[in-house]
Amino acid sequence: MKIRANFIELYCQKRDISPDRFLEEVLAQALYPHAHILYVLLIWLHRDYGAADFEFINGVGRLSRLQDFWVEAEEFAHHPRNFGFLRQRLRLRVSARRLRRLMKKTLHATTTEPAWSSTVPWSAHEPAPVEKVDVGA
Repeated sequence: MKIRANFIELYCQKRDISPDRFLEEVLAQALYPHAHILYVLLIWLHRDYGAADFEFINGVGRLSRLQDFWVEAEEFAHHPRNFGFLRQRLRLRVSARRLRRLMKKTLHATTTEPAWSSTVPWSAHEPAPVEKVDVGA
């Protein structure tokens, strides 16, 4: 049984970076565009300001299936440090939509066709053959 690579592994491999740089690079891409400059200042002033963002990115990084993203997104939405005027109204935080797009782009860049397509012996346009089973009397 082959174990799929997770988002961290694929992202780092695709960009030829060390896993130590994953959080920093993904954070820069997942922040709302207007948040970059102020975010650095907020982290400098209050070290825990980015805790919810860091946990979200790390959680998503461990995933190997896009379908599991929404579990992490739900936890992020209800994270105790993900509330307040700066994070909610001014959106000085990570964008779940931008992070999901980045994950989708990274995970799907490695697959060219679904694994099941090579094992189907009949055309996708024909119904599957039905075997008759003799139940005997």
